Amino acid sequence: MGKHPHCTCTICYIEKSIGLELALPEVHQMYRQIAAEKPLLAGFPTVFHLVASIHGCRSTKDGAAFSDLILAQLLSGPTVAIHWEYLEKVLLLVFIPTAHAAVRHVSYHYQFLEREDISQVALTTLIQCLRSRNWQAQRSHFGFVVARKLRRSLFRWARREFQSTSQFVAQRIGDGFSFTQTAEESFERHAILRHFLNLCQERAYLTPDEINLLIDLKVEESIDAGVSGPKGRTSNLFRQRVKRLMTKLRRLARTSTSNPHHKGRSGD
Repeated sequence: MGKHPHCTCTICYIEKSIGLELALPEVHQMYRQIAAEKPLLAGFPTVFHLVASIHGCRSTKDGAAFSDLILAQLLSGPTVAIHWEYLEKVLLLVFIPTAHAAVRHVSYHYQFLEREDISQVALTTLIQCLRSRNWQAQRSHFGFVVARKLRRSLFRWARREFQSTSQFVAQRIGDGFSFTQTAEESFERHAILRHFLNLCQERAYLTPDEINLLIDLKVEESIDAGVSGPKGRTSNLFRQRVKRLMTKLRRLARTSTSNPHHKGRSGD
């Protein structure tokens, strides 16, 4: 504990709250009762020594095997059912650094997401994993399973969140740009485009002329827009307009991703 003393995220707040609770004399007595029944735990005078030892195992050669032995014994016998509320708090202290690292990793890749939201999802996922009967019944790889579950769940959630944003829609429009499309593709792109245009109108990212150009290009496919002309050719002027607009859309996506509070209007 204490590796992030200035962090104010939910995970660190929970860690500090649990630490204060487990330090109470009456709660410490519960640890002594549990440790007296388990040989491996008897060597740790307090629960904080136990947690620190498990954390320290990460930097030693055979540390994972030793921490697995401790956790397997901690989760064995009738103690689990009788003292689960207490044991869950201990396990949270053990794996909070793992959750914190997962949040930091996801936050780096999805910078538009609020750190607090990622932390909430991480805590929920961690608690669900700790309460899993399959996880409790393991005899090894406790930390590996928790870390993998956190990473997969957080990235899956972050991906869903990203797909609901204007950045993703802009990328779909830019990457999927084509002058010809089937009826099914036209319908799908129509829906995606409308969603994106609504966001652009609300935030004044695009000018009315640019919005009309997109509508003509992706939905109407009108001759006036320059999509089709003599012999199916497009004018160089029109192609340059489209190129500038696609570049602007991609720039908006990158700007929104790196700065979620970006509200300003982006010019050509």
